[in-house]
Amino acid sequence: MPKYMGNVGHLMQHWTLCELLRIAGKHATELNFIDAHAMAPWATNRNDERTNEFDRVQSRLAALTNHESSTYERAWHSLTQENQGRGEGYPNSAAFVKEVWKGNLSMLLCETDEETIREIDNWLPGIQRLDRCKRVRRFPSDWLKRFAAGLASPSADGLSDEALTLVSFDPDRYDRHRERHRENLRRLYPQDIGLALDALRGLKGGVLVHLCTYSRGGANPQGAVISSVNSIMAAKGFTLSAVVTVDDRMMSLVYGRNVLWWTELADLPDRFTKWLP
Repeated sequence: MPKYMGNVGHLMQHWTLCELLRIAGKHATELNFIDAHAMAPWATNRNDERTNEFDRVQSRLAALTNHESSTYERAWHSLTQENQGRGEGYPNSAAFVKEVWKGNLSMLLCETDEETIREIDNWLPGIQRLDRCKRVRRFPSDWLKRFAAGLASPSADGLSDEALTLVSFDPDRYDRHRERHRENLRRLYPQDIGLALDALRGLKGGVLVHLCTYSRGGANPQGAVISSVNSIMAAKGFTLSAVVTVDDRMMSLVYGRNVLWWTELADLPDRFTKWLP
């Protein structure tokens, strides 16, 4: 079965994602979601590395009230209830988007693992039955091939041209060294970001990019990663809106273009730091 890590990185990634969706929902009614590393909608094979933070949040889900819980926790609890009988597991980003976003939406899910692709295919009929879901597609190959072919306007998927586009990147890590390009297909390189932004260039509506990366320091310390990604993003008209970190290893970067409310994302790092304990 497809794996999930079950560590604090998941908490950082999906707490941030759910907050992005919550805040965006105050300003937009349509969402075009693109995931370069889709994963399984309900992965049940957990990595052996157990973490107290993840287990603590998971164990308290059922006891939380709407008043005291975060958007992320409420969505996670609901998805757990939805998957009762399938064993202990964890949702992917697309499942969180389906749960949190209440307006019209479309999805493009890119994934390379064959078993995970089958899990996505089993999940698709349920979301496609939703009236607010205009179109969901999966691309069973390297996301770079899909982006290189060009990305159509959201209107091609039943939304308006001004729909908000949210692009998610969750590679094993971002490697800032151009000379290593494509040494590891699970890593993201500067050239890859450039190609992705070129593919997004023609979209009329606002665009958010959510990039999660893992690093033990060494050749890709967080400060150098931020500097590398910033230089590429700024050249394409994107503004750094938030940097959410767990420690010196795990980090979420959020960038926006034509997102007039991007300043509302500035307190995400502080709020995550307060929420995690």
